[in-house]
Amino acid sequence: MSSDEGRPGEGMEPADAVRAALAEVLGTGEIDVRAGESGRMPDGGHVRLFHGAVRGEPNRTASVAVDESGGVQPRRRLEALAGRELFVPALAAPATVIAGLGADPVTVDPPTNTWVLPECVTEDETVTVTIPESRIPPKADVYLLADTTGSMVSIIGAVQAGIGAIVNDPAFAGFDLAWGAGNYKDFPVGTGLNPYAFQHQLAPTPGVAAVTAAVGTWAAADGSDIPEGQLYALQQVATDPAIGWRTGSKRIVVWFGDAPGHDPICSALSGVPDVTEATATAALVAAGITLVAVSTDTGTAGALDGDPTLGSTDYAPCPVGGSAGQATRMTAATPGGTHTIGVNAGQIVGTLVSLINAAVHAIADVHLQPTGSIAQFVTSITPPSYGPLPGNTAHTLPFDVTWTGVVDCEEDEQTFTGTLDVVADGVVVATKPVTVTVPACRWHHSVEMICGTSKGDDKCETVVDGRYATAVTIYNPTTCTVTIVKYFAPLVLDGRAVGREPRTVPARPFAKLELAPGTATMDDCCSLEEAIGPKSSQLLFGVLDIVADHPLEVTVTHTAGHPVSSIDSRTIRPRKG
Repeated sequence: MSSDEGRPGEGMEPADAVRAALAEVLGTGEIDVRAGESGRMPDGGHVRLFHGAVRGEPNRTASVAVDESGGVQPRRRLEALAGRELFVPALAAPATVIAGLGADPVTVDPPTNTWVLPECVTEDETVTVTIPESRIPPKADVYLLADTTGSMVSIIGAVQAGIGAIVNDPAFAGFDLAWGAGNYKDFPVGTGLNPYAFQHQLAPTPGVAAVTAAVGTWAAADGSDIPEGQLYALQQVATDPAIGWRTGSKRIVVWFGDAPGHDPICSALSGVPDVTEATATAALVAAGITLVAVSTDTGTAGALDGDPTLGSTDYAPCPVGGSAGQATRMTAATPGGTHTIGVNAGQIVGTLVSLINAAVHAIADVHLQPTGSIAQFVTSITPPSYGPLPGNTAHTLPFDVTWTGVVDCEEDEQTFTGTLDVVADGVVVATKPVTVTVPACRWHHSVEMICGTSKGDDKCETVVDGRYATAVTIYNPTTCTVTIVKYFAPLVLDGRAVGREPRTVPARPFAKLELAPGTATMDDCCSLEEAIGPKSSQLLFGVLDIVADHPLEVTVTHTAGHPVSSIDSRTIRPRKG
């Protein structure tokens, strides 16, 4: 402007001059005006920034600056005169710095396991995981996702001015951090309203230079109606391989904006299957992402949690749907997710520092994961997981693990190996080796043994009166020496039923021997003293199980005397198990 044109708003009160200047830029007097950041010119003069937004259209915004004399100036003109950025927001106090990576390792007790698990055998154990203070996954990817529509001008400016404080937080020392960046606007795209719905700018990259440059390109503009396109952006961040999440890294998306998201984003606008709150949430969960959301105070009521059906004016042919509370629900669905509300431009940098610090140090999820060929034997882990857990305290986490024999025996012994891993936020932080042995099949020769004298009564009789004896012959017809273990389960002992249903009696081992090729041996009622001790003349009845590593020729012979003598003999068919 020429020197004789005067200052904008000359002769008016400063507040009126600011409103008039903003109304001229925005083309309407129906505006809300809010004071912004302060600064000083090189000569010490005080300057102040003011923001204006059209009522009901928070993305139609403009900003002007007021110098110490009350004159209204374009912001960029004052900064050009000063030769530097003038309106840098004061940073809110950062969160307490959490201790860095601890030196002590995560431990597992017991540190190893060696199980012998025949089919259907179950073993239970308690696995205790100890996580020392601040011992968390060594790698984390932090993706900054910003709403860059017009209403976010003061927030975007504050983040750009404070990006150094965000990414250089000393609490991150010792961690392998990578920073990614992207921003979203809205649909429709290519109609003069929005240049894109989502722009992925930077895959997670170590160091601070790349993310600083990416954030520096953000420009708060466009958007038109109130709801925005963040559901599409969030689903892309979770599913698009181009995002470039690093293998083995904890994944954190830091999302900030001031309006809810259109729901659904239909295929007619996006060119992909309909995107909804449900599909975006499912994608985030499946990708193992921790979602950290920040609602700023620069837009509509409720910000990210606002009602997406209000103010949706340019969304045909998509239906208008969804409900308030999107950010709260979506963050709650992800491990360690949080939603912070009511953040202004002066608070945004300090808030992001604190939230990113907490998300990186916190452990959202800790669980046990069996790997290798032993995984099939783990039939339950209780609880399934722990979290979220603060990173600035030690944790002792017990898991009850059930191991079950699920593999059929074979002729030879089978050995399975693997590990039981401690996984924290997708990263293996400790492991214990496990070996499971499935014994080779054994041949069972099960026969009934009846010995002694029965004196039946009028109530019930296990066998009728008489004198009984049993002989079991065992012959090895093979060319191998056969190892035999003998088991006995007494069902009637000294004439008293001890194993009548519903009672049961375990078969217990009582003898072990090796039978050479072509040799034989015998068990009879006298042999059972090895199993049950000296017996009386009363009735003994039970099951003898001859377990061998090869099939044998086994014959059982029963004899009875008084009142009628009898003899019965049969060959026992071996069963493999």
